[in-house]
Amino acid sequence: MEEMKLVERMMIQQETPTPCRRIFSSNVDLTLVAYQESVSFFDPPANQMSFLEACRRISREISRMLVTYDFMAGRIEPSLEVSSRRLEIDCNSTGFVLATTTTKTRLSQLGELAAPKPEFMQLVAFLREENKDELELKDKPLGLFQVLLL
Repeated sequence: MEEMKLVERMMIQQETPTPCRRIFSSNVDLTLVAYQESVSFFDPPANQMSFLEACRRISREISRMLVTYDFMAGRIEPSLEVSSRRLEIDCNSTGFVLATTTTKTRLSQLGELAAPKPEFMQLVAFLREENKDELELKDKPLGLFQVLLL
């Protein structure tokens, strides 16, 4: 796979502001924590949508989605209750990360796309912060999305 180039990395905010609130994490939430990385492929019809237009539309729709699913723009924080050791989602409208990237690799060079491959991890490389291990939990976004032009 050829080198990837970061075009832009931005924090997407809700289209319209939502009230700040906190969501309690149940015991089930706390035991089923999983970080899910997935790769989906979209091949727009030729000459009908540019990469820039696709990125604008994705950004706009994520912004709209965050009005209804405002917790995705929040952060995980310890409970405000001193005696509690629970984590809560602070729906504070901090934002959802969107990275746009390019590469000279062609979709046909990736081979079979039906099953996950370790090589696909390179496709989402810009979602990871360089200093992610140093970030406090309250500073890590809940939602990350990367658009890659192949």
